[in-house]
Amino acid sequence: MSIVYQTAEILATFIEGAIALFVSGALCGKKDEKKKYYLFYSLATVVYTVIITLMNQWQVFSFVTIAIAMVYTFIVVSFLSNGAFINKLTSVIITFFFIHATEYLISYSLIMIIGKSLNISNGIPLILETGPTRMVFLTLDKALQILIFLCFRKTYSKLQLLNKGSLYLILVITSLSYIVMSILTQMIVTDSLITLQIAVILSLFFIILSIIITIVSVSLNAKFQNEKRETQMIMLTNELMEKNYTEIKHTQDIIRKQVHDFKNHILTIDGMLSEDSNAKKYTQELLSASYQQAQNCHSGNEIIDSIINCKMNEAVNNGIEFIHKISLNTKLTISFVDICAILANQIDNALEACMKIPKDAGRNIKVEIWQKESFVFFRVINTALKNPFIDSKELRTTKESKDSMHGFGIKNIKETAAKYDGTLKNDYIDGCFISLVMISNHE
Repeated sequence: MSIVYQTAEILATFIEGAIALFVSGALCGKKDEKKKYYLFYSLATVVYTVIITLMNQWQVFSFVTIAIAMVYTFIVVSFLSNGAFINKLTSVIITFFFIHATEYLISYSLIMIIGKSLNISNGIPLILETGPTRMVFLTLDKALQILIFLCFRKTYSKLQLLNKGSLYLILVITSLSYIVMSILTQMIVTDSLITLQIAVILSLFFIILSIIITIVSVSLNAKFQNEKRETQMIMLTNELMEKNYTEIKHTQDIIRKQVHDFKNHILTIDGMLSEDSNAKKYTQELLSASYQQAQNCHSGNEIIDSIINCKMNEAVNNGIEFIHKISLNTKLTISFVDICAILANQIDNALEACMKIPKDAGRNIKVEIWQKESFVFFRVINTALKNPFIDSKELRTTKESKDSMHGFGIKNIKETAAKYDGTLKNDYIDGCFISLVMISNHE
């Protein structure tokens, strides 16, 4: 049986090493390709097993052994993983903290069950000495550790998103909790029952507190980083839209000039032809045709004209009636980028809603922009297939493709309006969706 027990000890050490190395490495980020990653860490796990097994021959439980295990893991992670020094150090500390926290929790529980008393000194020898009880302890311990790290494997990448301040905070809290927990664990071997009970209670308290703080810190920072990336993505999108519509306006001006010149060329040719020729009749037919784009927007604001004309053509091509009414008394102080963020998103949402309506059921969009005192109003009214507020008070994207940019339209409008002390109000009245933005136009 001694061979079985020794094999179990070595296997438990191997599992602990695999968890320590693979999880610490995953928290920092993979440096090599998948095959090399697993090969190098597997070899490092074997070395870890040999080192810790030799140390355990000297003493089953020793802080020196734990320190050597942590240093070795940090060295391996430093060579085989990405991330800064603080990231690697925090990853190792967190991993070992959770490994030993679960180990202490299981050992406390099992010792009290076996000893049938709160005086856990009765069961300590059964846990530390080689035998069936230790086999049960090792099985439960390693199974729980594997389960915990498998359950949280999808959150490992979030640690890489944390800034240095958050990493230092987690490192300090986890390290202090680890030290206190280890000191309290040493107190457990005392003969005083009261001291034992206090040590166990405080140790469990620090374990739970540290776990909660770590999870909350990672979650909050991950949320902050996601919002930061969303904001950066929105800003980039707005800049690209502004550039795109500026180029469209330039192209529209060129086409308009070419159409005007073309008509003049036809007039010149027409004057050179005889009255009864077929060519004369043909030029007359050409001249009678309209070369002006119907309902072209000429508001005096280049970016508004470009957006309206572009979206109007898109609406007409999709069988959507498009009406616009622009009344600007003074020059707008709003940047082109922000006008794009508001108006283009409003109309895009309207087009999306209209496209869901059958063509014979009435597809209509009306765009109104006007000024009143020091405020500018952007109102887009469109027919809608159903009330979008029925399922939820918060508007959600209805696009089938859920790529990273969908769902940002409303948020983009709100944030842009807020920059100018403005507001966004959405309503649904008599089968029509109304988006109204009011922003300040101060000098």
